[in-house]
Amino acid sequence: MFNRILSFAALMGVLAGGAAAESFGGARVEEVIRIRLDRGDLLLESIMAAIKKHGIEDGALLTAVGSLQECTYHGVKSLAEKPEQLFTTKKGPMEIVNMNGMIAAGEPHFHMTLSSPEGAAFGGHLENGCKVLYRAELTIAKFGGAQLARKPNKEGVPLLQKK
Repeated sequence: MFNRILSFAALMGVLAGGAAAESFGGARVEEVIRIRLDRGDLLLESIMAAIKKHGIEDGALLTAVGSLQECTYHGVKSLAEKPEQLFTTKKGPMEIVNMNGMIAAGEPHFHMTLSSPEGAAFGGHLENGCKVLYRAELTIAKFGGAQLARKPNKEGVPLLQKK
C-alpha cells in the first residue's frame, strides 16, 4: 500500500508539472563522527579532512554549532534553466545557526544559516575559506549499505543517483 501511495505522489508531481521525486533506501548508520574545530580552523576544509580520515563515502551532516569570523557561501541568483550562482564573502563575528547536508561518493553538499550580531540571518551553500572564530562543533553520520553519487543532468545540475 505504501509503495502505491509513493507512486501516486510521484505521478501527481509529474502531472502538476514537477519532476518525479526519487527516494533511495538501503542505507544504515554505521558510525557517528563528532568534530571539534578551534579558532582559525577552516570549516569546509576541516570537514573534508574528516571525511577522508574516516572513509566516509556516504553520509549526512546532522548538526553544527559555533561561530565564524569569515565565511564564503553561494546561492542561486536567477530562475534560468542552467544554474547561475552568486558568491558572497562576509567578514566579522557570525553564529552558525544551522548547517546540514549530505555526502555522496565522498563529496559534500552542505548548506548553512548564519546570523550577525544585529540578528540578520543569511547563508547558502558552504564554500572553502570559512574561518572559525571561537569554536565549531559538528556531528556527521557515516552510512553503510546502498551508496549514492551525484551525476549531472542535461542542465549540468548534479543530482543524487544510485552509485
